Amino acid sequence: MLKKLAGRIFGFQTEIEQLQEQIAQLSMDPVFGMWTRNAFLQFSLIMPRGLRVVVFLDLDNLHQLNEQYGYENVNQRIRAIFSIPFRRSDLVARWFSGDEIVVLFDADEEFALRKIGQLEEAARQQGMSFHFQLAIWDVGKEPIEKVIDELSSKVLAEKSWKQQQVSKSS
Repeated sequence: MLKKLAGRIFGFQTEIEQLQEQIAQLSMDPVFGMWTRNAFLQFSLIMPRGLRVVVFLDLDNLHQLNEQYGYENVNQRIRAIFSIPFRRSDLVARWFSGDEIVVLFDADEEFALRKIGQLEEAARQQGMSFHFQLAIWDVGKEPIEKVIDELSSKVLAEKSWKQQQVSKSS
């Protein structure tokens, strides 16, 4: 309270409030309506210790869908997929590109798999699909980036293997 009073007297409070609003805006990805990668990483740094389930999702054929239906249509589909209810303590964030999304569940693996099933159904309803990998992250024991990099590599290897199988059968 004393800080706010001093801020108002010296004229800093308005500037502080504007900066806080900018931070909030930069933390959310307005295209998909989810956290940004940087916001996700910041949350992971202050998260209480314990076990969390991390899921890395890679949306299938996003570039082709964008060409076929247009970017805004596909963005709306992605927002619809991820509009299923999550717990307030779960984090959903866009990772590097538009087709990579990370979900951090503050729950056990069974709960996370149920939610992934709901996401898969929502994706089917939107004419989309994705590949995913899941890991248990012990908060504070290893960097979240390392866990996500490993999951990303597994997803890419799985997608590559499936593409090779389709090519062989054609």
